[in-house]
Amino acid sequence: MAENIENKYHAVLFDLDGTLIDTAVDMIYALATLADNHSIKHSLNVAEYRQYISQGAVALVQSVFNNPPPKELKLLRSEYLEIYQRQLNTHSQLFEGVAALINHLDEHETPWGIVTNKPSWLAQPIVANTPELINAKILVCADEVGVAKPDPKPLIHAAQAMNIQVATTLYLGDAQSDIDAAHAAGMLSAIAMWGYLAPEDKPEEWLAHHRFSHPELMIKSMHWNGGTRQTH
Repeated sequence: MAENIENKYHAVLFDLDGTLIDTAVDMIYALATLADNHSIKHSLNVAEYRQYISQGAVALVQSVFNNPPPKELKLLRSEYLEIYQRQLNTHSQLFEGVAALINHLDEHETPWGIVTNKPSWLAQPIVANTPELINAKILVCADEVGVAKPDPKPLIHAAQAMNIQVATTLYLGDAQSDIDAAHAAGMLSAIAMWGYLAPEDKPEEWLAHHRFSHPELMIKSMHWNGGTRQTH
């Protein structure tokens, strides 16, 4: 789908990591600590690893421990997340321009929420520690609904809880699973190009309705007409 297709929406849902908040430094530092704990030599460069954050904890652990067997992988993942939990919000911060985008939605009384694959016991403290996210109507985490994106259930659950229509809701994320989930839910979709896209990703093939290289460009794309929100 082309970037300039006109679509109307009345609500926005956001992914968390790589879309609203840059959590890469904390997650990579935790991975380095995990490697050190197991005497694994590494050179974990934030600039190089940040693009793989959206692949999740399992993929990060596998990248350092050379694809351990399932039982060991499960234990390493748990240890990694425990390390990460201890340093939540140490370096994490909103991406540049996100605060202005959120403020724009609030000023125009456009309801918005957050849908993430991050476990609730990690996502909730991050959101609670970020004052700009106080007006989120909902935070939906994969462990709360039993499935993760690209399954559409978390997005549909958020829409139902917020009493908004899926067909007039835009979901913004930085991974193909986000766009696939939006399409499966019947929502409009947009890619946060400032997020954790890897070199091998091909966002132009994800068939998103929009691709935004900066949050402020999303603001500029919005046109308000008698309460009807349109994006171009």
